[in-house]
Amino acid sequence: MEVQIISQEYIKPSSPTPPHLNTYKFSLLDHLMPPVYVPMILFYPPYNKTVILLPVDVANTSLASEPRRIRSNLCIDCNDEGAYYIEAKVESHDLSEFLQHPDLSLLPKLVPPFNSLLDYTDQLTNPTTTPGGGTDVVMVQVTNFPCGGFVIGVYVSHMIVDGVAISTFLQAWAATTAQSQLGDQCIHVLPSFDGAALFPPILDEQGKFAHPTEATMRGLYRRFAKKGRCVNKRFVFEASAVAKLKELAATSSLQNPSRVEAVSAFIWKCARAAWKAKSGRSAPSLITHAVNLRRRADPNLPQNSMGNFVCLTGAIANECHGEEELELPSLVSKMREATSKVNGDLVVKLQGQGGLETISKVFQDMADAIALSTTNGDDKVEMNFIGYTSIAYSGVYDADFGWGKPLWVAPVHEPYHKAFSVNAVRLMDTGEWGNNGFEAWISLAEEEMILLQSNQGLLDFASLNPSILR
Repeated sequence: MEVQIISQEYIKPSSPTPPHLNTYKFSLLDHLMPPVYVPMILFYPPYNKTVILLPVDVANTSLASEPRRIRSNLCIDCNDEGAYYIEAKVESHDLSEFLQHPDLSLLPKLVPPFNSLLDYTDQLTNPTTTPGGGTDVVMVQVTNFPCGGFVIGVYVSHMIVDGVAISTFLQAWAATTAQSQLGDQCIHVLPSFDGAALFPPILDEQGKFAHPTEATMRGLYRRFAKKGRCVNKRFVFEASAVAKLKELAATSSLQNPSRVEAVSAFIWKCARAAWKAKSGRSAPSLITHAVNLRRRADPNLPQNSMGNFVCLTGAIANECHGEEELELPSLVSKMREATSKVNGDLVVKLQGQGGLETISKVFQDMADAIALSTTNGDDKVEMNFIGYTSIAYSGVYDADFGWGKPLWVAPVHEPYHKAFSVNAVRLMDTGEWGNNGFEAWISLAEEEMILLQSNQGLLDFASLNPSILR
């Protein structure tokens, strides 16, 4: 499938940013994130009118109130240069052909070219790398297909969005576009850029961010970076399969595990089997989950709050230390024990003067647990790792620009560098096309992925890259 770029430009907002909003400061939690991009691709059915409102509205919505250019690792300039916008077309395929047999290797063609982004490899190997001046905060590519269907591919800087926030941005942008077509019939909530006020950054005497690199997601991931490129695969769990996993995961002490917990623990169990088959022995493994603080705060924080409102938690399974073969209920219990530590009290501590000390302790406790699990007498034991993120129930399937809701939303992985990779799982709900099931986008080393996708236990519950059209 050939994608032809027709135009590239910066779409400027129709009115200037008010002076008091010219600088957007990063919050304490924004600084935990690697300076990379969060990608999202939305596939829309054929529409009987020409799509002409999109470029104007991405400037007025995205970003009448959203920052434009990263100045340093402390803030973003809202300089009204606008959003980077690409218009493209496909002439050789109809959208239905792609959705019938989705080829994941083609997805990078539907987002802005990666050579304009930061090199992810440098983020893993160089602990001091920060986003350079002038880096775009938002980049958009709209690709039209001959049938009238179209695809919107978006990159938003991780320094300003987590999974919930990028969904908020897409819904607000879509609602603004729909409103410009439907008049006052469409009501929506604009993104709120209040992260630095809710979680103030801690600066040193020189005015620089005082956060140690070891207490960041980048510092943690660098520990588990591996040589070679990960293979990305998409596994789909029907709603009935998720319900069955919940039943299998339940115990007398944990009677109602969540859908995310059940699916996450099941993938962890299958990955552990792949690692054991590869090495011929059991090894400790760590999974991390980014927990949404908006729902953990008491009272809840606004869902339209932009920025990174997440706290990382870690759960370790370690048969080397005398634990028996861990089945699904045990793995779910370990995850629940870890995530339960993220509560209203923790949120209050993160918002106070001791916020930096609090988040540093979260990472230090994780580092101590890793050290304990990888020590066996005088020997050091290798630990396996998967980093989970979930945008399930975020509402991204409600992004209706006035042309109907998306047929499919793909949280495509960034094309990591060939030299290094980190195991990852991205979870999201399937929307109506998948009967409200779950998609799991899994990245593993090639040999591990071969073992995983041949696991009949996994395939009993999940389909490998099925058609979007049912």
